[in-house]
Amino acid sequence: MAAAGNDKPRTAEEVVQAYARRVGDLEVEVELLKEENELLTSRLAAFQSSGAPTGDGVVHRGSEHDLYPGEIREVVLDVLRKAAENCQAGTRRADILKDVLANNEFHDEPRRRAQELKTAVKSYSGMTSAVKKKLHDLGIDPDPKVSKHIKVTYYGDQRYTAAMTSSGSDSRCGGKNLAADLIQRFF
Repeated sequence: MAAAGNDKPRTAEEVVQAYARRVGDLEVEVELLKEENELLTSRLAAFQSSGAPTGDGVVHRGSEHDLYPGEIREVVLDVLRKAAENCQAGTRRADILKDVLANNEFHDEPRRRAQELKTAVKSYSGMTSAVKKKLHDLGIDPDPKVSKHIKVTYYGDQRYTAAMTSSGSDSRCGGKNLAADLIQRFF
């Protein structure tokens, strides 16, 4: 064993024991670093999949989650686009909104979904299999018929529900009114 006050091993056995302790310490450190790396990798993956901005992003995500891929980003950009349309040209606010919109990929998904919904219920006179399929494709699922109305839910989230008549009496205006109500509630 090493003499007191002298940390250097003297015999071959002491050298081997010292290296064995060092290897053991390093193995523990490697395991801790692997766990930390896994945690950080999962956090990074969650952050990247959330659509949150990287760098010094303008806006940070809240606790809401996407009901379809990229939903929150698309809704926020849609709101910014509408705000930009209502800004007076040549103002700082208009320039900021124009710049943010120009530098973010935007697929206009809320508008596309709204148009598909309008088409699906344009002349709504009842829940046909075609209407039901189109609504389902848009994340709107009908619950079983209750009385004269059908309750529909957006992506199963009970905060977003609406009622549809089982059989529309005025298919000319009823479908337009129904579409407007569902678009306002869901998109």
